Amino acid sequence: MEQVPFRPTSQASPGASLARRSLNPTAFALLVVFGLTAYGGSDIVRFEALRNRIWFGPATDQPVGRALEALSAWTNTSVVATGARSQKLDLIVAETPHDKAAIEGALEDAAAGSPTSTAAWAALAEIRKARGQPMENVLAAFRMSAFTGSHEGFFMMQRASFGLLHWSELPEEGRQIVVRDIVSSVGPNGPPGARYRQILATKPQSERDSIKAALLASGMATKDVLQALGV
Repeated sequence: MEQVPFRPTSQASPGASLARRSLNPTAFALLVVFGLTAYGGSDIVRFEALRNRIWFGPATDQPVGRALEALSAWTNTSVVATGARSQKLDLIVAETPHDKAAIEGALEDAAAGSPTSTAAWAALAEIRKARGQPMENVLAAFRMSAFTGSHEGFFMMQRASFGLLHWSELPEEGRQIVVRDIVSSVGPNGPPGARYRQILATKPQSERDSIKAALLASGMATKDVLQALGV
């Protein structure tokens, strides 16, 4: 029998084999995911360390300006951006509560970073009004609050109170939001009704009549609602 010469099979080096495996799409995707997760995790750890130094470290080590600058460096880092903007706002309110311009700027950053945050939009409407901003700027935030939190009880009451206080300055669209929030939040004996009555009691009769007419025109105000409001 003719003997077949022995020919060793070709074997790739361990390095080459590893290189081929690393090109596997699934493995590569997993490596990317794990790498990004680890990177994001390290960002969270570093940001939390900064936050703890600001709030719990010696006060002399963290002047407000330097702390705000440090937080600003994180406001565009995806995994911690929302937290960094929130921390900036908290720090400004805690350390410089009378600096309304700084508070407005921080709220604008917070709303931009979390556009579904009803709290940020509602607070932004309030601070813009307090600073004497044009009503169109106030209403832009007011409408976003209504859009993002149309059925959130606390914010409905907040918007209704705000709208009643500034009723004479509101356009028709803003008044419709206020009427809807009043009707949806008022109760015969609940806190919203008492709050609304207090505001209405300070209004001239002509304005009270205007509010009552808007409520009736909406078709949503029942006799109980009007009674709860005292109009």
